[in-house]
Amino acid sequence: MKSLYLTIAFWLICCSTILGQNSSNPLVGTWRLVETRQRLDDGTLRSEVGLGPHGAGYIIYTDTGVMCAFLSNPDRPKWKVRTWPTESELRSAFDGLVSYCGIYELNEKEGYVIHHVQMDRVPNVAGTERKRFFEISRNRLVLSPATLPDGIKEWKIVWERVPKTMTLRRRRKARFT
Repeated sequence: MKSLYLTIAFWLICCSTILGQNSSNPLVGTWRLVETRQRLDDGTLRSEVGLGPHGAGYIIYTDTGVMCAFLSNPDRPKWKVRTWPTESELRSAFDGLVSYCGIYELNEKEGYVIHHVQMDRVPNVAGTERKRFFEISRNRLVLSPATLPDGIKEWKIVWERVPKTMTLRRRRKARFT
């Protein structure tokens, strides 16, 4: 299952520059995660818990209505044996990962997008919807969940558009911040 998600994410990343970043749909393209920011009820700020302070990822919107999001905590411990992880290594890999794909529905006038989840890291989430309010300013996209969990007053997920002129060599060298 993990390899299926990686294959889909890789395909969408590779194809996203071909699939219409010139579309009139402002979401179309590849976006790199800049930060996640949650303001708790007591006013304190934190990053999304599972991703840690250095969360990394991409979200891709195609002009054919398909989207894919893959986010992870790059500080997750490496497995001692790459092909044979322990139970705790598997748990830490799973806990530090957000991944889902599906189709999306854009309501530009009201400023939201609905992700119709078809595949997810958690099997029970497939078939659900995730409504996100969005704001775009220059090369930044800010998504905010429409429904917030208890204890969270505000939640912003900030993305930066990946330029379609980015060369393959630069992509390989790119490091998450």
